Amino acid sequence: MRLVSFCFLFFVFAYPTFSQQQLVLLKRGEVVARFEQGDQIKCKLRNGKMKAGMAIRYTEVSVILRGDTIQFSDIYKIYAKGKRKADFRQKVGTVLMIGGVGYFTIDMVNTLFFVEGQRGIDEGVAITAGSLIAAGAALTFIRSPYMKVRGLSIRMITPESRYYRFE
Repeated sequence: MRLVSFCFLFFVFAYPTFSQQQLVLLKRGEVVARFEQGDQIKCKLRNGKMKAGMAIRYTEVSVILRGDTIQFSDIYKIYAKGKRKADFRQKVGTVLMIGGVGYFTIDMVNTLFFVEGQRGIDEGVAITAGSLIAAGAALTFIRSPYMKVRGLSIRMITPESRYYRFE
């Protein structure tokens, strides 16, 4: 019994020591981007300078980088590539690309197995499928990796926060 209670107390008190702070960008109560300690943070400040470095610690009002400190109020844009969720435009672009490839593939299978005397690629299908793929790629991949923080709330959160995500 002593061993069980000791293990329970050990894990309960050890839990807060392993938790890390996270930096989140909130828009209307939803998390738009999330940064953890040790992430590379790159941002453009309001005075036009670029600051970059590994985030060592987050405070209520600043990010402490290796050898530098950035105040939240000084940040104009922050590099958030790979930190954001896909928006509607990117989802539509992905659907268009899949549709273009699928249309081309279905036409090739149809021509190969079911149409007698026709070989090669149909020009109309190739133009349509290529247009769908190109439009989808433009919608999906053309997006600035920087996110303006105007209209966003930058917060440092701890594991007690409802926005915290364990990984």
